Amino acid sequence: MNAFSKVKNKRLVIGGSILVLLALGCLAFLKFESVGKLQTQTTPSVKTTEVTVGDLTVDVSGTGSIVAPNAVDLAFSTTGKVAEVNVNQGSLVDKGDVLARLDRITSLQIDVQNARLNLDKAEKALEDLETNKEITLGKALIAKSDAAAALEKAQKGEVNKYTGRCEKSVTESYYFEYMYQRGYYLYWARFLEGGSGYGEMYIRENMAPYEKTMRTNYANWKYCEGYSELEIEQSQAAVEKAQADYDKASKYYDTLKENDGIDPDELANAQQTKKNAELQLEEAQRILDGATLTSPIDGTVLSVSSSVGEILDKDTYKSPFIEIADLSQPVLKASFDESDLASLNSDCSVTATFTGLKNKTYKGTITQIDPTLSTKNGVSSVTTYIQIENDPSEEITNLPVGLNATLELVCPIAKNVTNVPLQALKNEEDGKAQVYVVNSDGTYTAHTVEVGVKTMSAAEIKGDIKAGDKVVTSTIKQVETK
Repeated sequence: MNAFSKVKNKRLVIGGSILVLLALGCLAFLKFESVGKLQTQTTPSVKTTEVTVGDLTVDVSGTGSIVAPNAVDLAFSTTGKVAEVNVNQGSLVDKGDVLARLDRITSLQIDVQNARLNLDKAEKALEDLETNKEITLGKALIAKSDAAAALEKAQKGEVNKYTGRCEKSVTESYYFEYMYQRGYYLYWARFLEGGSGYGEMYIRENMAPYEKTMRTNYANWKYCEGYSELEIEQSQAAVEKAQADYDKASKYYDTLKENDGIDPDELANAQQTKKNAELQLEEAQRILDGATLTSPIDGTVLSVSSSVGEILDKDTYKSPFIEIADLSQPVLKASFDESDLASLNSDCSVTATFTGLKNKTYKGTITQIDPTLSTKNGVSSVTTYIQIENDPSEEITNLPVGLNATLELVCPIAKNVTNVPLQALKNEEDGKAQVYVVNSDGTYTAHTVEVGVKTMSAAEIKGDIKAGDKVVTSTIKQVETK
């Protein structure tokens, strides 16, 4: 074979190889395109959404009616006859307006004056303790000295059964004289036995002067010899009393001296007397003031229970006479189902529509939630109080007490939290779930998160997912197919 033939055969081989390669490439392209179309047709689209940070809210519905929680019941503070009634139900009053009066004003004013005089007297007594303290101390010293002298005198006069009343010589002289006279008396007395020849009358005439002298000296002897039990007891009692008087006077003086001339007990009594007088004056003034009813607030008269001329006795004067409320700030007493208790809070946005005002809505704020549930006909409910907000452009004057309202609330149950739609939570169990995050290359990564509070459409999550991340809301099967 010549050189030309070899070259020609070589070209044929190369050309055939190229054709084979081109054919294989076309076949592969057609197969790939066919497979891609098939996958596109069988794989559903995956839905995603962005993670957000914000408040989670729930909608709550309820009913209520206008009430007057700040209503003031006014009653008289004493009995009497109603002399004036200056208002009627529905009257608008200003703070300080006189609403009604009793007829006992004059006598009650006298009571106040007497109480004030008693207070002046008590204050004067208290002032005198300070003013006269030096005089008081001096008098106490004199009293102590007098008590000491009295004690000394009593002690000197104290006797006992061994104490003689007279000088010894005097006592002895009475004794000897007694014995001397007794001797003569007995001398003549023996003749009474008979045989002496003297007559009885004669004998007794001679005995008489000796008997009298004898008895007198005997009495004087016994008197000088000692004291009776009664005299001893009396002398001892006198000493005890004098000692007690001295101790008291001495203690009182020492107390005054230690307290700058003022007895602490007297000072305390004077202060208490003054305090009692102040309380009595305060009470008398309270009763006087309470005989005239004045409005404590700007408001509307809700009720007047009596009229001029009625007698208020001890059983009726304390009953409410006039009721007033400030209706410029309407308050709703509202009821909600007990299932809404956890959702209700002061941050709820309240919209109220009143039965008699179909074309108007009012905004409000929850100011109080009762801590106990109310039960009626076996159904429990939550009671709240809602302050209706005034529109600065108009004055609320058409919301009377008792007006019924329908309430719609939007209540935040979690503030400024990371949250996702409920569809983004996968395999949720025991407060945890998986969330599939879309990666930058289009793939998905499952993240485990803690699930917080939930609404009907979203849930709070805690984990390494942040706002702006895209998460899958499709089903797990759709994610796995992708």
